[in-house]
Amino acid sequence: MITLKATHKDNYSDVFALQLLPEDLNFIASPAETLAESAFFPYYRNLLIYHHQTLVGFIQYHPMEPEGTKHEYTITQLAIDKRFRRQGFARQALKKLLTQLRAKSDCQVISAVYVEGNERMRSLLSGMSFEFKGRWGDTAYLMEWHRDTPLPEVYLSTVWQKNFEHLGDLTLHEPQQPLVAPNEWTLLEAAYNPGYEVRAINYQDKQVGLLMWVPEKPHRISIWRLMIDKAYQQQGIGRQALQAALEEIRSLPEVTEIAICYVPDNPVAKDFYGSFGFVETGFDEEEEEMLAEIRLHHCKGA
Repeated sequence: MITLKATHKDNYSDVFALQLLPEDLNFIASPAETLAESAFFPYYRNLLIYHHQTLVGFIQYHPMEPEGTKHEYTITQLAIDKRFRRQGFARQALKKLLTQLRAKSDCQVISAVYVEGNERMRSLLSGMSFEFKGRWGDTAYLMEWHRDTPLPEVYLSTVWQKNFEHLGDLTLHEPQQPLVAPNEWTLLEAAYNPGYEVRAINYQDKQVGLLMWVPEKPHRISIWRLMIDKAYQQQGIGRQALQAALEEIRSLPEVTEIAICYVPDNPVAKDFYGSFGFVETGFDEEEEEMLAEIRLHHCKGA
């Protein structure tokens, strides 16, 4: 069984144990080089590929919006250790990543570029409904997958350096302000905790809210923030945004619990979150907020 695990400060050095064939470096950068590059691009996502508890490969993707193209994600690297070739691990890893990307509400296009001569990558992409689009530079080719359905009215998107200031300016009605941390604080937390997932909430292509979830444990995600600007409330935007977040989180096969906390005095929280299947389980450890959870039951597979 293949799993994808995000790199972090405690496991990133594991990539140095991966062994590639010399000819592999004609087609891809080494995982260590790729990690080093991503240190300067915080929106890049690096994943380690495990077969049970054994590290067998590395994969990287990133949203294209910070580089100029909205609603597109691109796969930049896929490497399998030479000791674990011909066991279907590359196909399984790519399939799992595509499931995760297709679950993102703003994803309309998934692209991948492969170097001329890398027929194995071309074959993998072709087998997963990617279309050949032509040359990309002098020595590479571009392939793309396109979603058939239009972009939803409400979707989640990447937070990056050119939009975070606007998100910090969004406000709540005065009685709501004690119930949700300020957006500036949420953005600061995410900046210093790379594993925290923060998303802009978009309504008709305008950024009108903010949402953040945190991996408390490998199997448990906790939603820490959900806010909609006061000018856009009472339009169903928060409900659609939370639904989009839950679909993205459910695409992670290792996640079996989704949690959320809210102030007990919040007059609408219990019914709102209960309508998504959250069940109250008691107060949190500080006994200040109510804790509610969804338990997932993923089907096991290879």
